[in-house]
Amino acid sequence: MGWDFLKSSFVFVLIVLGFILLLLAPRIMTVHNLGGYYTPKTEMSYKENIQAFIHDFQTDGFGENRYGTRVLDELKVFIKRDLMIVIPSFLLSILGGIFLGIVQFQFRESPFGKIQAFFSWIFSSVPDFFFYIAMQYALIKLFYVGLPQFNLYGSDKWYSFILPMIAVTLYPMLHMSKYTFTSLENEVGQDYLRTAYAKGLRTLGVLKHLIWNCLSSLLNQTQFVMLYILTSLFIIEKLSNYFGAGYHLYGTMINNEDPRTLAFILPYLLIMFATIILTKICRRWLVPQRSGEAR
Repeated sequence: MGWDFLKSSFVFVLIVLGFILLLLAPRIMTVHNLGGYYTPKTEMSYKENIQAFIHDFQTDGFGENRYGTRVLDELKVFIKRDLMIVIPSFLLSILGGIFLGIVQFQFRESPFGKIQAFFSWIFSSVPDFFFYIAMQYALIKLFYVGLPQFNLYGSDKWYSFILPMIAVTLYPMLHMSKYTFTSLENEVGQDYLRTAYAKGLRTLGVLKHLIWNCLSSLLNQTQFVMLYILTSLFIIEKLSNYFGAGYHLYGTMINNEDPRTLAFILPYLLIMFATIILTKICRRWLVPQRSGEAR
């Protein structure tokens, strides 16, 4: 476990360094006229950008925004708003997706299971931003027919995170549902299941063994789920005017605010790193070592 942690930490540091180098790459080519020849000086500009970034970071950290507020102070507010979406969305995607996959597996031969599979296929084909726009449109129409009105935009209300959370949860939840169903189906026919049925175990007991032996592959999907949530967050926050870190990140990149951009992207990288480490810990302590081993 210690070696895995060191490897993951090393990869994380490389990713951060790679992002910084990419962030500081010259956006405009500098050309000098030397004896009738025009020579690009991109390499020199790159070096100057790196030196200036290191100097500024050592003297003032992440600095201040254009309004004089320290970047770390505003980041605390924005990240808190983002976590109100990310954490519930992640838990709902994992737990809800596994539950839906189990239900679909149990009723796979019945009309209910086939209907569930059909709707899962339909909704998993819809982009999350289109689903969010459709939700907004449907709610606006319902407001006209008597539904109590509430604010669909912004982040100043206690409920402002709910609609963005639903939008970023849909696809990863359906992905987990489909993956759970496929994993359970792949276990059907294994020797330990025939032994369990021969011993007279009921359906619930057999299902428990099935889930336990699929746990390793299910835990592997947690990283994809978190990655999808974080990458979807930017566009959903833009569509909803939800003022989180994702909403402001794009603006910092457009305005060439390199320290501020780094400050806004680091929490997302740390969240992914924490997800990877927690997944490894769960696999080490919860997952059986051999396929077919049951507890």
